[in-house]
Amino acid sequence: MTPPDVVLPDVEVENAMSSSPSSMKTIVVIKVGTSSLLKAEDGVISLSQLCAMCETVSSLSRAGYSVVIVSSGAVGAGMVKMGIKPGPQKPSLARKQALAAIGQPHLMRYYEDIFNTLGVKCAQVLLTLENLSNRTQYGKAKRTFEQLFELGVVPIVNENDTVAVEELRFGDNDTLSAHVAALVEAKYLFLLTDVDGLYTANPTCDPTAEKIEVVEDINALDVDVGSGAGSSVGTGGMVTKLTAARIASAAGCQTVICLASVQSTAIADVLEGKTNVGTKFLAAKKSARGKKRWLLTVPIKGAVRVDEEGAKAVLNGMGLMAEHVVAVEGTFGVQESVRILDEGGSELGRGLSNYRFDSIEEFLNRGPQASDDEWEDELDGPPELIHANNVCVTNASALANSFVLRNITTYGSMIIESGGSSDADSDGPPP
Repeated sequence: MTPPDVVLPDVEVENAMSSSPSSMKTIVVIKVGTSSLLKAEDGVISLSQLCAMCETVSSLSRAGYSVVIVSSGAVGAGMVKMGIKPGPQKPSLARKQALAAIGQPHLMRYYEDIFNTLGVKCAQVLLTLENLSNRTQYGKAKRTFEQLFELGVVPIVNENDTVAVEELRFGDNDTLSAHVAALVEAKYLFLLTDVDGLYTANPTCDPTAEKIEVVEDINALDVDVGSGAGSSVGTGGMVTKLTAARIASAAGCQTVICLASVQSTAIADVLEGKTNVGTKFLAAKKSARGKKRWLLTVPIKGAVRVDEEGAKAVLNGMGLMAEHVVAVEGTFGVQESVRILDEGGSELGRGLSNYRFDSIEEFLNRGPQASDDEWEDELDGPPELIHANNVCVTNASALANSFVLRNITTYGSMIIESGGSSDADSDGPPP
């Protein structure tokens, strides 16, 4: 059912190069937003868009790809089922959870009927951030996806809104799709939306806005994306797509933002290596693996800002010592995830803190006369604030460019290889 001029690349040769059962096929994750599934003005599901996307997935499956759909629209489908028209104000969290419970089976019925017509089997997978932030549940979820791929089934993923508590929610399906892409080791993540890419400003308001075709470094972007959600019943927006792209890039997945209405040709063009399709966020040359990849899914509880020496230590695969921290943000506990920022506020990586936020603040308030040795003796804890095995670098390029280095290439290689070392990939508990 794919248009005649769309030819999807065959992946048999690439698949034959892989020796891992979980990577026998190139994996593609497609995220479709609420604004692409619903006709907001009519308050009904857009069957033409849904059918077109399912046809694309069917074509990808026949061409040898494993495909995951991350589908928004449960709340919107619930509103359709209940005859509720979208209004200017968003429903409360409790109301959205109730509407999601109503709409999820309604939406899945559409997917099931359409895929049955196309001869494709599908499965429903509901996740919460708690599922992926727990390493045991993370492993079980990964093995479930592997079995679904082996069975030739298309997983349709959504957040389990009815049981997810506020502090352990993905909050939007852009972020969920990036975590799923990292989990299944996808090579491509497509964020289908109602705009054809990332612009320097909102193109509907600013006629001078220019489209950005390729992004190599998210920190170097100079764009005005605002903070609003894409629709009255959605939770996304361009900000969440940038967050998703950062996570996916660190996991070795190329992210593409493109129009849902042209997804059939856009996805095929990207897989064929063509340019001028939406906005591409390039994947890290050497991606996070094993435990480092899991660290990307752990909920962020705060942040630490580090000086230049601290940043160099992180990039060289060493632990982060307290003396290199210049500020603390948020409230976090032991073994909770924090963002590691440079002094300018750009994210360098993420890691698990060995100490509570107030313990770090106490150390900072004591001034330079307090040594790391004194601090360690008093707290009777590990010498590092963050152990090297508990750090995942998320923006190596921006960090490398901020220092005067004798050999940029060698240094950059050290950064990436540290993130994929065999010690860091072990499945044992955090040190």
